[in-house]
Amino acid sequence: MTENPLTKFYRVPKLYIKLPTNGVFYAKDAIQTAINGEVAIYALSAVDELLMRTPDALFNGESLLSIIRNCVPGVQDPKILVEPDINSILLAIRIASNGPMMSMDSTCPNCSHENSFELNLQNILDTQSYLDDTNELEFDEQLVIRLRPYNFEQRHLQIINEIQETQTIQQLQSNNSADVERVAEVAQLVNKMAKRTFDIVAKSITEIEIKTTGETVTDPQHISEFMQGISKFQSDLIINKIKDLNSVGINKEADLVCSSCGHQWTQPVDYDPTSFFE
Repeated sequence: MTENPLTKFYRVPKLYIKLPTNGVFYAKDAIQTAINGEVAIYALSAVDELLMRTPDALFNGESLLSIIRNCVPGVQDPKILVEPDINSILLAIRIASNGPMMSMDSTCPNCSHENSFELNLQNILDTQSYLDDTNELEFDEQLVIRLRPYNFEQRHLQIINEIQETQTIQQLQSNNSADVERVAEVAQLVNKMAKRTFDIVAKSITEIEIKTTGETVTDPQHISEFMQGISKFQSDLIINKIKDLNSVGINKEADLVCSSCGHQWTQPVDYDPTSFFE
């Protein structure tokens, strides 16, 4: 087969970014970077745009995986990516595809005035934070717990968990009767979500070292049982540390000022691909 003469007109990288985790959670050859450690980012293709409008593919996460493979070919397997890197990559793809400016509407919580804002996404990307070396927790000088941010699977499960949590709250609010069976059904859903949350968190524990013996525990089942057997105070320490790791990278909040009354407030910015690439 002869070489396609149109290949020279294919997409080229629009920008390069440094991952906020510096790739410390990946195998050596898992991500191809330039000499300076940056990853090449391409714009969305027409096929990518179509995938973003396919509800089933969005819900099961396949569209996001496909888009990252296509727009960040240096990533061998997008499933290994952790949340801070995923967020930065999605933001970079948005910039490469639609430019650095994004419009956002917000209602002032003080005077209810409808405001329109322009966010400079390139500034957000340029000022992202980077992972430090503190991804360990020590319990009473007996255990050393080594952690990582959520990976793609955990991130997706967390999104589903949040959707189901919202639906459960709506069920509770609409349940005005004293239907014992209905209340019991909702209670089961709450317990199921709580267990799922612990399972998601447990996947971020890469290993637990027992200092007195030097033994290192990596078995996922043993770690999951450990999470369910420790005190709430200890589990909160782990959960909060993982939240800190997940929050590294781009700032997902915007500081806004009302054009009518001058009120200032902070609002989360939605980087979810189901709405981000509209």
